[in-house]
Amino acid sequence: MRNLLLIIAIVVALSGCAGPTRSEEGGAPSAAADPAVASMKDTVGVPDQVRRASRLPREQALAAADDYRKATGKWFDEENGLSLLASYTSGDREADSDVGAAIGTIPNGRSVRFQLTGRDASGKRTELIAEYEGDRTDAVDGRLDFSQRLPSRPDTNYLLSVEILSPEGLVEDTFLTPLFVPPNELNARLSVQRSAADEERMTLSVYNAGPTDLMLGYGYLLYRKASDGWRLVPMENAVPAVGIIASPGYDPFTEEVSLPPKLQAGSYRLVKQIEGNQTRLSVRLAADFEVP
Repeated sequence: MRNLLLIIAIVVALSGCAGPTRSEEGGAPSAAADPAVASMKDTVGVPDQVRRASRLPREQALAAADDYRKATGKWFDEENGLSLLASYTSGDREADSDVGAAIGTIPNGRSVRFQLTGRDASGKRTELIAEYEGDRTDAVDGRLDFSQRLPSRPDTNYLLSVEILSPEGLVEDTFLTPLFVPPNELNARLSVQRSAADEERMTLSVYNAGPTDLMLGYGYLLYRKASDGWRLVPMENAVPAVGIIASPGYDPFTEEVSLPPKLQAGSYRLVKQIEGNQTRLSVRLAADFEVP
């Protein structure tokens, strides 16, 4: 089963553009040799076994949060009541990044309590990381904000909570949103397959063995092995500028590659950059093929 999420489409970009120079192979245009390409591999980590992150499904994370009073809908029901939330953070977030929530309207006589808590593998509370409580006297232009930096702990679940308290300090309604810091680990493989019907076309595949979701897009670079190293082959193939998230263990991300016409015989290396979604992990993978 394929699990690729297309998250944004913006403009059309160029794949593999570079300023040409003169090469010794027949005077054909070619970019200067890139020494970094020689050490690139087709894999990162060990992609032979799928690894899963500890991310809790949203419904499971909410069901396990029995340390909070269940939502009543009095204040946070968007259809039948007054929706107070101006903004909030949710989903996967990078370690050491700021998360938070804001109340745009504070009910008369009420106060608001924000909390950020750490969660174990089952969703139970392990620690209170930060707490803030305020009312209308603490608001700025009627808005009450809470912000907190996430700890430097990969593969960890968190819960962000907003509670409306009565004048007596009782919880009248609760809003919860799960957060997750992904693992700081990549295991993936890049491969290419030539087309039997068209020698100028091939398929590029990126397989994600986890545990981190991959962030990648369309586009690649093509290098040819020369006497002084790997030289970039100028290309002008337009590709859509999109962001795609590939989850571990599903069908590979695939991309059709259009090779320049009448390539010289020799060894070629296709290079593609991948990143760990909501991490600082980034690597360029390279897959080789021959042109007879």
